[in-house]
Amino acid sequence: MKVTKVRKSGNVAIVGRSNTGKSTLLNAILGQKLVIVSHKPQTTRQNILGILTDADYQTVLLDTPGLMHRTRDTLDQRMNRSVIDAINSADLVLLVIEPFLPSRLEIQLINHLKENSVPSILVINKIDLIRKEKLLPVIAAYADIYTFADIIPVGALQKEGISLLMARIKAHLPVGDHEYDQDQITDRPERFFAAEFIREQLFLVYGQEVPYDTAVVIEEFQEQNPVQGGKDVIVAMIYVSKPSQRRILIGSGGKLLKKVGIAARIEIERMTGRPAYLDLTVTVREKWRQRDDFLEAAGY
Repeated sequence: MKVTKVRKSGNVAIVGRSNTGKSTLLNAILGQKLVIVSHKPQTTRQNILGILTDADYQTVLLDTPGLMHRTRDTLDQRMNRSVIDAINSADLVLLVIEPFLPSRLEIQLINHLKENSVPSILVINKIDLIRKEKLLPVIAAYADIYTFADIIPVGALQKEGISLLMARIKAHLPVGDHEYDQDQITDRPERFFAAEFIREQLFLVYGQEVPYDTAVVIEEFQEQNPVQGGKDVIVAMIYVSKPSQRRILIGSGGKLLKKVGIAARIEIERMTGRPAYLDLTVTVREKWRQRDDFLEAAGY
């Protein structure tokens, strides 16, 4: 008698407030750097798909922006909406928290889980921050307000607990055919990640305020341009809200912007496996975070 293998596939939304390590978790699960990370809130602005295909399982993971309690502009509103949309369309939700008692934002996210009745795994990240005996009250507090399918402590940065988490994710995936090719890891094009790697360096190089008011748009992405000796040619526009921010970004003699360009180019070349020529320009677009037309054009 022939035994038919059951294939499983599902959409898994990774949600939580800012800086709980959602993007680091996605990278750890995939075993490679796909999404950008920094210690600053709101590094992730858009839902980003990461695909892991393993034998008869295809896990389609969706990294989301950190949910905000208060939104200050149209971009923030769009980011919050994308989190809720991800929950609404998910087969499984990973609620990623730090090992502390629930805040108002966690309660808000749990209320959305209750409304959708979607299976959810509580992922307690950064377990290296507390002693093990301090973890039990955290688990008890969350178990008291919602029935999670599983509660898994992990250290995403150290890749601790990732194998157990993946085993539990696979257990909850619905039966279904695989939507993506075996070797596909995302549905985003290279030019999207080029913009993200530039934005990552803006967060890493500059102070607290300026990166939040920057947007990066790839104006041109030519693969293996013969004029540049076969290098990819990438022309990127960095938008800021104020002339003073433009001066800060460029820095004295353009040194800071050059630093951003060098580091971003290295990341882009790592992703594509090809040498690249990267051209950065900084321009002012006042109140861009509040302009629907600009946000649409920039992919938000």
